[in-house]
Amino acid sequence: MIDAISNIGENSTLNTFDSSAALQQPKSAVQPITLADAPAVAHPSVLPAALPVVLPAVAAAIGHPAHAVQFYQDEHLLIEELTRLIGTSLVSGDAAIVVATKPHREALERSLAARGLNTDGATAEGRYVVLDAAETLAQIMRGQMPDPERFATILGGTIAKAKTASLATEPCTVIFGEMVAILWTEGKVEAAIGIEALWNSLANQHSFSLRCAYPMSGFHQGAQEELYKKICAAHSTVLPPGSRGLLFSDDERLRTIAKLQQKLDALEHEKALHASEQRFQLLVEAAQDYAIFMLDTEGRVRTWNKGGERIKGYKAAEILGKHISCFYSDEDLRAGKPQRLLDRALRDGHSEDEGWRQRKDGTRFWANVVITALKDADGRVVGFSKVTRDFTERMQVHLALQESKRQLQESEKSLRDLSLNLLRTQDEERRRIGRDLHDSLGQYLAALKMKLDGLQAATERHQSIGADDFSQCSELVHESIKEVRTISYLLYPPMLEELGLKSAIPWYLEGFAQRSGIQTTFEVSADFTRLDRDVELALFRVLQESLTNVHRHSGSATADVSLMVTEENVVLMIRDHGKGASGSGTLGVGLRGMSERVRQLGGDLELSSSEPGFRVKASVPLRKTDEDSASS
Repeated sequence: MIDAISNIGENSTLNTFDSSAALQQPKSAVQPITLADAPAVAHPSVLPAALPVVLPAVAAAIGHPAHAVQFYQDEHLLIEELTRLIGTSLVSGDAAIVVATKPHREALERSLAARGLNTDGATAEGRYVVLDAAETLAQIMRGQMPDPERFATILGGTIAKAKTASLATEPCTVIFGEMVAILWTEGKVEAAIGIEALWNSLANQHSFSLRCAYPMSGFHQGAQEELYKKICAAHSTVLPPGSRGLLFSDDERLRTIAKLQQKLDALEHEKALHASEQRFQLLVEAAQDYAIFMLDTEGRVRTWNKGGERIKGYKAAEILGKHISCFYSDEDLRAGKPQRLLDRALRDGHSEDEGWRQRKDGTRFWANVVITALKDADGRVVGFSKVTRDFTERMQVHLALQESKRQLQESEKSLRDLSLNLLRTQDEERRRIGRDLHDSLGQYLAALKMKLDGLQAATERHQSIGADDFSQCSELVHESIKEVRTISYLLYPPMLEELGLKSAIPWYLEGFAQRSGIQTTFEVSADFTRLDRDVELALFRVLQESLTNVHRHSGSATADVSLMVTEENVVLMIRDHGKGASGSGTLGVGLRGMSERVRQLGGDLELSSSEPGFRVKASVPLRKTDEDSASS
């Protein structure tokens, strides 16, 4: 309420009164003061209960207000009313006391003189006393508060002397005081209210009518409403700004009160609206998950909330007044993105965007941003609202999902490649078996057939058959049996099934050395025992494929094989001393299938170059054998 009233008189100040410009008038424009100018009585009962004023039980001895407060916004009207008040009192023979600032004292003196009232006689008689408000205030103050004894002595004594000098049959002393206004403008609120209380105490000893005055420029903050009410409560009558309270007729007074009531209703509505705005601002301030702030028409930050500080890292003092471009990357700035979003909000009413933004510390976060153009009642854009939410976590989930899809696609491709490689490996194995059967067993059987055919022909011709012929046939049958056993062992060695990996590897290395001419070494842990059947078969296939690659691609004359057991794993390692990875050729075709087989057992297959040569290392977790599982 105070804000709305004070806005009317913002330019009125206590110490900037221009007497020559504001109050000096030609004598022809004024009327002399007579007893007809005596003010009408403004009894407290005519004030409506709705006005925010608490009236104390301070009664005037002669029926008019003992202690009135005048809130003014126009100093010219204040001086005019004081001229009527003081002038009427002096003309009627009563006493008058003025405790005012120098500008107001001089202005009042000129105004009285302009209306034909010479105050020299009343001053000489002692019934018109003029005091300087600042000097009087200095005399009654003790520290920061007025002293009751000094107040009673100085002002009570002045009132008693003036009343004695009064010429009226029923004397009434009229007082105008501005000491409280000086204290109020200096921010000494409690001291001002203390003086008002001392005036009321003094009224119990002396009969007087007091008028205090406050400039409305001192009531410009909503927080002063309670203090405003305290001042009103210390007086028997409150004269609102712009009124000529005691000069009103009853009809004028009632109309004024009605207008004040309307104004009060409007101010209460404005106050409720302001409270609603404050609650909304508290809601905005409390929002932690959203950066909610206002921009001016150029895109500079005008307000800031806790969510903005949490998400973007700026405190209010650091970001207010800065342009929103500080939230964008250099790439977005080069593309003109901030201004483009503002222009879109101007054109469409709002704009929405998602993208990377920068925090104060330079880190990035994924933001969802909505910018809305704000317009006044006439449709003019007065700024923008901007709501930002941190969607980094959601974006990370989205990116992780995309990565999973990519890996799934790669896995599907790997599976297709593996399937194709398995088919190729199968075809290659079939070709190898077919070639071995043709080149070895096939040749033995062909030679054996030729020998048998020769023996049959000799029998038919009744020729004698020598022992050498039978010996050669027996040798060919032996080699055929041996080759069939070798091929079957390579497909699935019975020794692996019967004796385990520790015994099958030396047997296989011996045959490999004979076929390839590559010398091999084998090292095995002393405590190595039987493994799970699937593990032994997988490691044996890794050995076969690795030595096949050594024979075909490495050019190495030697190969080293080791089989070790750790606390948790069994490790098979094959190393050659040849060309290394650069000379491996189609090394990965067969071993990729072996890698998949090892992986399905929970193991890992490592391929790496050594100096010199190439190394294959298969590591598989230890598993119980079928016999151990059955016994347990």
